Amino acid sequence: MESEEMQDALERAGLTSYQADAYLTLLDLGIAPAVDVAKRSSVPMSQIYKVLDDLEDEGYVETIDREQLHARPRDPVDVLNNLRSYSEVLKDTADEIEDRWKEPHQTDHQMSVVKHQSTIHDRVRSSIAEADHAIELAATIDQVESLLPALRDAHDDGIIVRLSVYNQSASTNVLDELDLEDAVLEVRECEIPGPFLAVVDRRHTYFAPNDRSRDPYGVIVNDDILSFIFHWYFQTCLWAVQPQVHTTRDGPLPYISIEEFIQDFVELYWDGVGIHVVAHGWDNNEERMRTVSGPVTNISYTGSEFDTETPSLEQLAGFATVELQTEHGSYSIGGWGAVFEDMEVHELVVADLHLPNPVERDPVDEVESGGSGPRSADAESPSTDGTGSGRAEGSGTTPSEGS
Repeated sequence: MESEEMQDALERAGLTSYQADAYLTLLDLGIAPAVDVAKRSSVPMSQIYKVLDDLEDEGYVETIDREQLHARPRDPVDVLNNLRSYSEVLKDTADEIEDRWKEPHQTDHQMSVVKHQSTIHDRVRSSIAEADHAIELAATIDQVESLLPALRDAHDDGIIVRLSVYNQSASTNVLDELDLEDAVLEVRECEIPGPFLAVVDRRHTYFAPNDRSRDPYGVIVNDDILSFIFHWYFQTCLWAVQPQVHTTRDGPLPYISIEEFIQDFVELYWDGVGIHVVAHGWDNNEERMRTVSGPVTNISYTGSEFDTETPSLEQLAGFATVELQTEHGSYSIGGWGAVFEDMEVHELVVADLHLPNPVERDPVDEVESGGSGPRSADAESPSTDGTGSGRAEGSGTTPSEGS
């Protein structure tokens, strides 16, 4: 290490330029008169004695009174400890500066823009670890691989993970590249590259443009209304129109979107099939999480009174309501942001299906005439817990009663 670099380091550690130069000169000389130290260094003769006294006070040297003042370096143990301690402080400071630079600027708003996409991935990893209910994720194979440990922990905790993987290579099999067993509930595959997106528990959203973007950045949202917009982008562009390539469950998949449930089961309902469901979500009347169960008695959405075909997502974007018959009467459930229904459902599981009894009527004619749709006499609500929140036997997933 050059003397100039050592002097610069000592100055950074708190010595003045003259003190650092005098100390390094004494390291070369061993013991020497003060006047010789001044001659061999840049310290003026008029200041050498003051400089050596200050170095002695700091523990760097000791002075000896002879015919003329001499000085010599002290055992550098304390000096070395101080320098190393100072080095650790500088390192810690550097790490803290780096962390603060990566963190989004904290404001009163619920949305932050960050400079580096790596910040998004780090924050997503932490958010996945703290998830309570559901995760919607769209990412490349490499991005998914980096998140797999966190996703496996979430899956073990019962978190619903829906994954849409970007795969541009026709020769690459997603399932060969990624071990998704015990990591996600359902996987779909996108052939067109898109943005990184994660929606966690309906409130936390993490977004970053794809790798081809000329202006890399990231967006962090902590708001359920703004997250709802990203959820619909995921639902319409990255999920509903993409093919399923994997699921880790043999039985009925839980729905976190009431729109998907309606699309899958409305025609069975019209045909008179008894559909028994278990719904878990936020009760708007009691203002708490709860679980209810019962047979479906009505499905309504924009244009449902005239519909004879499976509704589009566009129709379901207006309003979509499913009514159940519980022990305590009719109970309505709606999707994300439900206001008029009794419940904003977070998870819905089809617990049982009953074939209809022979009837002398056309189910479609009844729907068109404004009726609530046929209902099987066998589709009765199971026993409940006394609060209208029963649990169905044989359900693939039985949500827990909220507190």
